[in-house]
Amino acid sequence: EKSVKSLSNRTCPKKLEVIGDDRTLVVPHWAFQLERDFHHASSIIGEPNFQEGKTEFYNLLRRTQTGENNPTATPSGEPDQRHSISKFFSIQSLLWANLAKIHSCTRVARRGDIDPESGVRESGHRILWPIPTDSKIANGNPNIGFMPKSSGASSPGWISVTEHKISQSFDLTRVMFSRGNVTEKKRFGSLVQQGEYVLDMYAGIGYYTLPALVHGNAKHVTACEWNPHALNALRFNLKMNRVADRCVVLEGDCRVTLKELVEKCDKGTAACHIASFDRISLGLLPSCEGGWAIAVSCLRQDEGGWLHIHANVTVNEREKWAHWLCRSLRNILQRDHPKRTRWNAVCTHIEKVKSFAPKVDHVVADVFVGPVDSSKMRLKENATTGVVDFLGKFVPTPQNVLPPSW
Repeated sequence: EKSVKSLSNRTCPKKLEVIGDDRTLVVPHWAFQLERDFHHASSIIGEPNFQEGKTEFYNLLRRTQTGENNPTATPSGEPDQRHSISKFFSIQSLLWANLAKIHSCTRVARRGDIDPESGVRESGHRILWPIPTDSKIANGNPNIGFMPKSSGASSPGWISVTEHKISQSFDLTRVMFSRGNVTEKKRFGSLVQQGEYVLDMYAGIGYYTLPALVHGNAKHVTACEWNPHALNALRFNLKMNRVADRCVVLEGDCRVTLKELVEKCDKGTAACHIASFDRISLGLLPSCEGGWAIAVSCLRQDEGGWLHIHANVTVNEREKWAHWLCRSLRNILQRDHPKRTRWNAVCTHIEKVKSFAPKVDHVVADVFVGPVDSSKMRLKENATTGVVDFLGKFVPTPQNVLPPSW
């Protein structure tokens, strides 16, 4: 007991996260690891230098295998290498089962990283217990967990999370999910006005699509997504929340699918309302800058509309970022829509969603882009592009604004 209490919080966390309606216990990335450098091929179990990546948890288990109470110890007091490794994983498996019982959970998973180079931002979570019958060892190492070969509803990784009376189901081994966005989902739903046409450019499993439909009572939502596993979950969630009849899902890169939609509208081969939106969510991190131009093109041509732009921004550059954002949108208007001379971009609010890193926050800017006389936002005749500061004062954006450092 004394040895266990001596373990660091990183190895043996004092508190574990439980998510989902069926209670899934999520073990931190490094907790109870037997190997330190588990991404390296030489650290795969059975390799001669397995001990080179040993952790304090490994050392704790190793000490339990030595000494007078250890029947497998060699004459030198050391346990047999192959036996001890096998034994360690047996102990680890019992640990997962006991943790699940203590926390009244049905499943244990290890938190994984999201590959920053992956365009679909696939989840790195893996199943630790119970081991799925049809699965493979992640990266060849049980320390990381197991990856089910099947996906979709009723698969080993399928989970449901209910927030603000909205059911969100997905495969936790394939699709990312952030609980830190829960307040922003609610806020977005409250911003949507009844009867609005809404576009969600990075829909995922329906993070903002569902609040717009369920709580905002939007007339119609167009949801764009390209991760096949997220698409599967999105369609499932639309049906489960009984709002599928008010949503169209566009599969693929939204910059391509929306451009095609706008072109069809311009040619009269598609109903204009499906490519003309009152409100657009751009919920992509660390930046959704690549979607700004097509988003502006998708706003209502008569009234303009609202862009809700997500980004990771350093704390002390928040207002600078907002000015740079508004100036960038104004430049897009001048470049792509020269006839919209009376259109401006005004940031009315910046909402902190959560902390992303030390001194860096995930924020959302509410930006109105449209003509000065739009009924959506009454601007003074001499209003220009700018930012409403935290005191409610309008601050015009300078012509030359440098981008933020982050």
